Amino acid sequence: MTYSIEQRDEQLVNTTADITYAVMFDRAAQHLVTVTMRIDAITTDSIVAVMPSWSPGSYKIRDYIGWQGNVEVHAVEGATRTPLTFSWRDKASLVVPTRGVSTVEIAYVVYGNERTVRTNHINRNHAFLQPPAVFMYVEGRTQELHHVELFHNAAKWPSVSTALSPVRPGGAPGGGLLLGALNYDILADSPIELGEHAIRSFELRGARHEVALASNHSLDIDWLTQEIQRIVDVEADLFGGLPYDRYVFIIQAYPGVYGGLEHGRSSVNAVDPSTLLDKTKAKELLALLCHEYFHLWNVKRIRPVELGPFDYTREAYTTMLWLAEGMTSYYDDLLAFRCGFLTQEEYLDVLSKEHFARLAKVPGRRRMSVRDSSFLAWVKLYLASPDGNNRFPSYYLKGGILFLLLDLYIIDHTDGKRSLDDGLRALWRAYQATPEKGLTEADVLAAFETATGVQLRDLFMKWLDGVDELPYDDVLQAAGLKLHVAGPQPEAITYGEKRGFVMVPPQLSLGWSVADVMGRVLVRSVEDGGPAQRAGIGIDDEIVAIDGRRVTSTSLLDQFFQLAGRRDVTLDAVCDGRTYQTIIRPDYIETFKLVDVKDITNRQNMIRAVWLRRTI
Repeated sequence: MTYSIEQRDEQLVNTTADITYAVMFDRAAQHLVTVTMRIDAITTDSIVAVMPSWSPGSYKIRDYIGWQGNVEVHAVEGATRTPLTFSWRDKASLVVPTRGVSTVEIAYVVYGNERTVRTNHINRNHAFLQPPAVFMYVEGRTQELHHVELFHNAAKWPSVSTALSPVRPGGAPGGGLLLGALNYDILADSPIELGEHAIRSFELRGARHEVALASNHSLDIDWLTQEIQRIVDVEADLFGGLPYDRYVFIIQAYPGVYGGLEHGRSSVNAVDPSTLLDKTKAKELLALLCHEYFHLWNVKRIRPVELGPFDYTREAYTTMLWLAEGMTSYYDDLLAFRCGFLTQEEYLDVLSKEHFARLAKVPGRRRMSVRDSSFLAWVKLYLASPDGNNRFPSYYLKGGILFLLLDLYIIDHTDGKRSLDDGLRALWRAYQATPEKGLTEADVLAAFETATGVQLRDLFMKWLDGVDELPYDDVLQAAGLKLHVAGPQPEAITYGEKRGFVMVPPQLSLGWSVADVMGRVLVRSVEDGGPAQRAGIGIDDEIVAIDGRRVTSTSLLDQFFQLAGRRDVTLDAVCDGRTYQTIIRPDYIETFKLVDVKDITNRQNMIRAVWLRRTI
């Protein structure tokens, strides 16, 4: 099976397609769209139409067919519309007999009321369509052109943002806005945002870019567009140009949402509006944008061999999500630094707190390798139990640290002449030479070794397969750094010229996460080896009292423990309707910080300068 996600808008102008979809939004207020799929040029005795079960980039079976209802199938010959009897082959596939029939229409409704980057969200104000959750495909005909026609009220919803290409030049005469894809893989990879969202455009590096900001708040899209131009410029410089003619940044700013999903010519990024209302919080959004934009090269094009072509009905197992997500997780904060969104001190602080410290709080890093965590992502990361943190590491988190160490290892062993950037560009050249071909682990490591001249295969595979602690200081010392782990550190709150007026006591760790649920405090997770686990506390237990004082909220719980300090505390709790009492002693939270080694050398300064360079 061939596989390609490359498309330029000019390729779709004035095309015709034998597979088309008409999308109606007259029931958007009820979170529904109506889809009519028309299949022309049928030459077989039957066709099979399939609704995908998952979306590439999000490794979880979601069974989108569950959102579909009221399926009707008709033969369409001339002016007649003869109902056809169809049968279900399996949960997501229907078989239509087509002997003597050349055109069939399949009509169905789709429900969408889940606001994530992976799912449909439709209401009276807008529609976000995730194509695998909306559009069925015809088995054996996925490589054909596909057209989508949107029938919406353009006066009410004037903005449409998508990487799908306009078919009618200069507008949309006729029934609706007609968009196209060269094949089903491109259609599935091109989400659509419709509504009254704000749009800004800019030309850079020979390509057109669109920023689409959907929100119920009045946000500064002009500032955001300016920062995105910086991201495009820095990442294009890293790879030596852009692989597209047009790219769409879709940003959804709604309360309580966060996440991103990459696509070949677009990305969807969901954040809380506070990240744009207060620009001191915007670094999180900018790092997310760096991450998802980087994916247009790494994973959409530079990809594990298992990730394209896709079987949309079943899992695509791969041990290589350390490449797809781990390397991207390393580069996102590094690129935020290269863009100037972080100072060097801030970047090192992010590495300390958001990478090293977070991994140290994952007991599962000692129980499962990154490769196995990748292979089992479908039932581990995306279907993780509340105990998951104790059983496996995230290939995002540990994978990112592995690539940080690999980058410094390469720089050190080439005296600053090569870095991970060189290995990354080698992977990009491999894609450009054979874009239809994915990569094996051997391919990736061979490219890294050839591009850098460093023998690293055995070492890196040991890290990928291992569960031992990583050799942080052995690698970091090349850049004159070490990971300092400190015990309890009280913090002084000061005013004026550092005049202190209060000391904040060291933070305590109970080794659990708790949540307020309808006036009760419930335990949501328990860390292996932590105070809660040692005290015999379980997930979903209700915390009732601390030292005889009633607990009614998580904030009150925190206050009681801070007042008690690090001593034995009597805790009353409820499990399955029965009360119990136990003794718990909090630990102090360790702090992680990258600090200079003593007597840093000129060579260590040089290695660090190569690592933390800015090219633009």
